[in-house]
Amino acid sequence: MTTHQRKVALAFPALIMALFVDYLGYAFIVPILPSWQQQFGFSATQATLLVSIWAVPMFLLGPLTGRLTDRIGCGKTILISLVLLSASALMYLVATEELLPNAFYILAGARLLHGASGAAVMTACLASASQLWPNKFGEQAGKLIAMAAIGGLLGPVLGGVLFQYFDSVAFVVLSLVTISAVPVVWYSSSVIGDSKGTSQGNIPLKVFITNPVLLRVGILIAITTLATGALEAGGPLFLDEKLGLKPAAIGGVLLVMVFTQGMGSLFWGKLVDKNGPTRYMLMGWMVVTISLALVGVLGLQLSGKQAIIAMILMLGIYQFAIAATQIPMLTMIDAAANQAYGSGNPGLAFGAFGTAWAAGTIVGPLIVGPMYDLSHSWPIALGLLCVPALFGFIVTFRNQNLLNECYNSEMNTRVEAE
Repeated sequence: MTTHQRKVALAFPALIMALFVDYLGYAFIVPILPSWQQQFGFSATQATLLVSIWAVPMFLLGPLTGRLTDRIGCGKTILISLVLLSASALMYLVATEELLPNAFYILAGARLLHGASGAAVMTACLASASQLWPNKFGEQAGKLIAMAAIGGLLGPVLGGVLFQYFDSVAFVVLSLVTISAVPVVWYSSSVIGDSKGTSQGNIPLKVFITNPVLLRVGILIAITTLATGALEAGGPLFLDEKLGLKPAAIGGVLLVMVFTQGMGSLFWGKLVDKNGPTRYMLMGWMVVTISLALVGVLGLQLSGKQAIIAMILMLGIYQFAIAATQIPMLTMIDAAANQAYGSGNPGLAFGAFGTAWAAGTIVGPLIVGPMYDLSHSWPIALGLLCVPALFGFIVTFRNQNLLNECYNSEMNTRVEAE
């Protein structure tokens, strides 16, 4: 096997590792939020804000990271981002140990740095996959998101256990795990960054608003991440306050949630490539709406072990179903962007996708935190997320023909080009 062949063989594992450590860091702090809340006297709004501001750089810089990816290549973009991700973990250490004053601002800065780097990682990984596997992008994207989900799965468990037993050493471990992905990505960076087209930096961003398919997909992406972001921020605080769970136990509950989303990503990705996206999006929205409503109802009615089991079950069902709404939309953004401005700008396409993703991630925690502060009830605050989910179902149902036509047209063009 030649050196180039070995690099090609490592390209997909390298993308997987990059997304894994990205989401490991994103979810790592989630079970630690209650401890920070007690240590620094944060309100629920401040605690959930630390989750949501991770997505602010992705929202503001999504198209910029996309243009950067198209210009310098996916491999270089990922390498730089991994170094910055490792640095953000050390900022958590500085804040937790109170080595400097104003811990909240240091934590906020760490989340912003992590968000900016994570935005570039997601954009570059998806852009690379869309170019390397154009006719199996649904399956490959499903695998990538599943690995990101596994990182998100292990993040709360690793973060919760390490922080409970070793305190701030947890953040040193996070930094080392993140930087360990650099050698693999560096070795295959030329293959990861190889593009089949030429970047056209003059493509106007308004196309993502004026194009009917891209606009609708952007709205739907934002709704999915609104609910997910709200649950990731409010869920641990709910489990801590109502059920009295410690960080390690909170991490265990989140493990079940994210594991089911990872399995869902693998499952739905293969089906999308075979049968198209919209039927699975509709199924997902229905189940998501019902499961979120039941989170509120069961949370109010039950207590003790019954409440824990019920919440794990409903949140697990939610996570599996939300993958049915998110994975098909990755294939839709790929198809619609190619139809709108050609195949030479995958980074720009997924950078804009990241902006929509981030919009929901920002809004979700900012809704659920104040909602709890007003109602003093986590079941009410979390259960009301079924309202935007229902809106997502309505948007998908009313536009299913438009979405199908765009997807089928692009896939037929790719098959004919083979």
